[in-house]
Amino acid sequence: MNSPAKRTRRTAVVAAPASSNAPSSATWYDLSEEERTALRRLNRGPYPALTQAMGQRLIDLGLAVSRADGVGISRTGRELVINTLLEARHEDKER
Repeated sequence: MNSPAKRTRRTAVVAAPASSNAPSSATWYDLSEEERTALRRLNRGPYPALTQAMGQRLIDLGLAVSRADGVGISRTGRELVINTLLEARHEDKER
């Protein structure tokens, strides 16, 4: 696990709500492990095990959207996941 000193050096990846251009205060590190897992799984496609409460939480954060076939990841959510994965890859190369 990363030490607290390393965590503070990371750039906070900020999510912007789908309905506005203003950045949200939600970062990857603000999300619970369950929220992160749900967002990563939604990034790969439909996530049938997603609870209604978790889906609504991600929608409220602007990280997911309600669709006719269920909850799907929003553009903002996808950007947050991808940027976080790219940041981790970059940090691994620096070690």
